[in-house]
Amino acid sequence: MFKDLVKFSKADTLMWAGIAIFSLILIVAFSLMASNPGLVVKSLIGLVVVMILPGYTIVKLFFDHIQISDNMTKNPDINKALDKLIMSIGISVACIIPLNFVWNYLLTMGGGEGGAPDCAAGADCKPSGSNLWGNVDEELIYTGSASWRSLATVILVIGIAVGYRVFQYKRVGKA
Repeated sequence: MFKDLVKFSKADTLMWAGIAIFSLILIVAFSLMASNPGLVVKSLIGLVVVMILPGYTIVKLFFDHIQISDNMTKNPDINKALDKLIMSIGISVACIIPLNFVWNYLLTMGGGEGGAPDCAAGADCKPSGSNLWGNVDEELIYTGSASWRSLATVILVIGIAVGYRVFQYKRVGKA
């Protein structure tokens, strides 16, 4: 069934090779200036996982044969690779950033604050608790620095996309 869902082409290979080459150039350039080159690699991997992978999954499952541009280069495979990259980034932004706002709301305003009073015998009755889930005000989910929250968002987006595609295949009777 997986072979029916996803078929990799030369355009996919060119896209990921281009991302790898560009990433290596960035790693070398920023490692020369950074005091911690490992942090540069971690941030770049987080950026690729959060800002390209969810959109690429959706593009691969639903929009694999859509062509946006025609004359970017003379090679049609490179045109397809660029189209997939542009669509992947755009769809990732459209999916991840709104979910970041939902996470931010839920974690700062939507729960975990306050709680039942902790009244021991003879003690003051004060609300026990603070924000149990943490605060995401300073975290940037789109660069991968929000640790498990960004990974959970990526898994959620990819899971919904794959689940819906499997549902479509089973409904049609191809699976």
